[in-house]
Amino acid sequence: MVTHDTIEQAATGAVEGRSTRALRPMLARYGVILAMIATFAAFSATKPDAFFTVITLKAILRDASPLLVLALGATVVLVMNEFDLSIGGLLGLCGTFTVVCVSSAHFGLPIAIAVLLGICFGATMGLVNGVLIAYAGASSFIVTIGMATFFNGADLRILNSRTIFEGIPQGYVNIASGTFLGLANQVFAALVVLVVLWWLLHQSELGRYMYAIGGNKEATRLAGVRVPELLTFGFMISGACAAIAGILISSQASAANPNSGLGLLLPAYAAAFLGSTMWKPGMFTALGTLLGALFLQMIGTGLSLFSLPGSIVLMIQGGILVVAVLVSRLGRQR
Repeated sequence: MVTHDTIEQAATGAVEGRSTRALRPMLARYGVILAMIATFAAFSATKPDAFFTVITLKAILRDASPLLVLALGATVVLVMNEFDLSIGGLLGLCGTFTVVCVSSAHFGLPIAIAVLLGICFGATMGLVNGVLIAYAGASSFIVTIGMATFFNGADLRILNSRTIFEGIPQGYVNIASGTFLGLANQVFAALVVLVVLWWLLHQSELGRYMYAIGGNKEATRLAGVRVPELLTFGFMISGACAAIAGILISSQASAANPNSGLGLLLPAYAAAFLGSTMWKPGMFTALGTLLGALFLQMIGTGLSLFSLPGSIVLMIQGGILVVAVLVSRLGRQR
């Protein structure tokens, strides 16, 4: 028997169901941004004298810059539904290559030429990845894992498992460590990369084609788009970004260290996948990757103030990546 109470309960349940369904997209779209705000507030409240300071905020921007550049390169490839897992190894190799070129103890080339050669070297290695994947039909996952191992081995071979720090000119060190308008130079370098790739992905015709490839590669090819060329171009951009990040890190360290980029591979992908959960869930964007990189760096900086071991920080970063991938996958399904 249908009563007034039954009808009222059913109506209340329907309203709650609609509210829940309306809330889910909002959480999927803005959940990470809200988490960033909450995390910032938590660190500021618990460590106000150490975290909520101009020096710390500048340090977050500085330290996030190489990660952002690397993650932006990964984002370009992810847009086309491919992976470049070689960027960590290539970062270290390109940093070493550039230091060897610029060091007076080795080749002693002018700084501008050495930096240009380093970026071109990274783009060329990306070209190799792109050709193997786009034209030979190899899996990007397998190829880039193999190339990462190759890059790591080449880096160790060049350095002979030691650190190169002699003969590095101060001008090269200033690329990352110098300041302009109160911020480290590498912040502005990362900003330039961000603006260029934002324009490429979101304002240019090539960017629209890249997103189309990620949506349906075969349909995009049948529409007349040169898919292999664009895939190769995307991997070249990823390689160039890895080189820029390697130059920034080696400049900041005033040295070339063996396998210096291995620790940035996971955070770079975590930043990209975190960014894909914002605004348009499941869609990789340059600005989303920016917020993802800043969020990860903010977490790393905040946790370091509590003197937590590096293993705990890595566990947290890994957990964030898993959650971001799951949210991104749910966004794509919707």
